[in-house]
Amino acid sequence: MSFDPAAASRVLACIDAGELAQLACDLTSIPSPTGQERAVAEFIVDWFRAQGLKGVAQEVEPGRPNAIGILKGTGGGLSLGFNGHTDTSFTGTAEDLRMVREVEPDAMLRGAIVEGRVRGLGVSNMKGGVAAFMIAARALRASGVPLLGDAVFAAVVGEISRTPVGPWQTREYRGEGTGTRHLLAHGMHTDYAVVADCSDLNIVWTQTGVVQAKIAVFGRAEAAWGSDREAMPMSQANAIVKMTRVIEAIERWGERFERERVYQSPTGPLYPKVNIGAIEGGAPYRPNYFPGVCAIYVDVRMPPQVRPVQIKAELEGVLAALDIEYELDLYKSLLGHEGRGVEPLVDAAQGVHRHLFGEPFRNEAPDRASIWTDTNIYNELGIPAIKIGPRGRRIGPRAEEIEIEVLVKAAQIYALIALDICSRPRPAQA
Repeated sequence: MSFDPAAASRVLACIDAGELAQLACDLTSIPSPTGQERAVAEFIVDWFRAQGLKGVAQEVEPGRPNAIGILKGTGGGLSLGFNGHTDTSFTGTAEDLRMVREVEPDAMLRGAIVEGRVRGLGVSNMKGGVAAFMIAARALRASGVPLLGDAVFAAVVGEISRTPVGPWQTREYRGEGTGTRHLLAHGMHTDYAVVADCSDLNIVWTQTGVVQAKIAVFGRAEAAWGSDREAMPMSQANAIVKMTRVIEAIERWGERFERERVYQSPTGPLYPKVNIGAIEGGAPYRPNYFPGVCAIYVDVRMPPQVRPVQIKAELEGVLAALDIEYELDLYKSLLGHEGRGVEPLVDAAQGVHRHLFGEPFRNEAPDRASIWTDTNIYNELGIPAIKIGPRGRRIGPRAEEIEIEVLVKAAQIYALIALDICSRPRPAQA
C-alpha cells in the first residue's frame, strides 16, 4: 500500500453511516430517468461544493449535466477517477407499463430508510454507489490528509441501456455511455478509474460489447377475410407469421453463439447473449388485414473485440438461408474490452480490501460480469479501469433496496483506493 495506515484511519473516521444512508436516500428521492437527470445533477454539484471540492456541471446536452467533484492534489501524483450514473433502470412513470405487468405505489419509489436499508427506485442501480463515492470524497477532504494526485468523482448521465431507434429519438433514449463519453471527451481524464456500478463489491475489468439490430420482413397488406389459405398461404401473406420463421432461426443461431463464444477473461468467463427484445407488426385496430410489415429488435452481447460487422455478417447468413425478403439494420454498436495496464490499480484495490476486511476481492460472478457498463469506455480510451460497486436487490417491479452496511463498505473501499493511488508519485517519463 502507498499510504500510511494512520492516514487511512483518519480518512475512515470521517465516514459516517447515517450521513451516507441519508445521502443515498436524498439522491433516490430525486427522480432521474434517462434524459431527465438535471435535478439530481444540480443537487450533487451543490453538495460537492458544500464539502469543499471543486464542483463542475458538465452539460452533455440541454437539460442533461454530468455532475463532477474534483479533490485537487498537491501535485506530482497519479490521478484516479470514480464513475457512476444518475439515470435509473425505470422511469417511475406509466411508461414503465410497457416493460412490467403492474407497478407498485409511487411511495415505494421515493427514498426511504427502513430497518438498516435504503429503499427506492435506483438506489441499487446505482445511486447507492454514487452516494458511496461522494461520501468517500467528503471523508478524504475532511480528514485533511493531503493527496499528490487529483481524485475526480463523476456522476454521469445516460448509462442505462436505451437506444434511439425509429420514433424514439429524443434524449430519453440516449443511454449506454452517453455521459461518460462526453466526460472523457471534455477533459476529465485520469490515470486510472473505478466504476462504482453494481458488482456485489466484487471486482471485474473485462466486459462484453453490444450490437442491436432491427430485422423486418414483409407480407401483403390486404384484407384477410375471404382469402383461401392454399391460394394465399399465411407464410407469404402475413408478415407476422413469416417472422416466426425468422425468430426460430435467430434462436437457433443464438444458442450456438452463446455456447461457442464464451470469453475467458482474467477474472473468469464472460457469457455472450442473444435476446429478441421487442416485436412490432400489424395494426391492433385493424386485425382483419394481413400485416404487411413485421419487425423484431435483437440485442447481442458479444465477447471483447468482436466487431459489429462480424455479427452483422452472421445474422445475414442466418436470414439468407430462409430465402425470404428482409431488411437488416444495426442501430447500436459498442465494443467490449479487457482492461490493459490495470495491474497497479488491481493490486491497490486488493491491498485495500485486505487492509479493511482481511481478504482479497472476489471476482464478480460470470453471469453478472457479462454485461456492458461505462467501464468499457475507460478501457477503450486507454484509461485502465476496474468495476467495484455495491448491489442491492429488487423489492417490487421497479423499487430496490440496499443495505447501509454494504454502502459503508463501498465508501471505505473507494476512500482508501483513492488514498493509495493518489499518494503515488507520477513515474518519470522514459
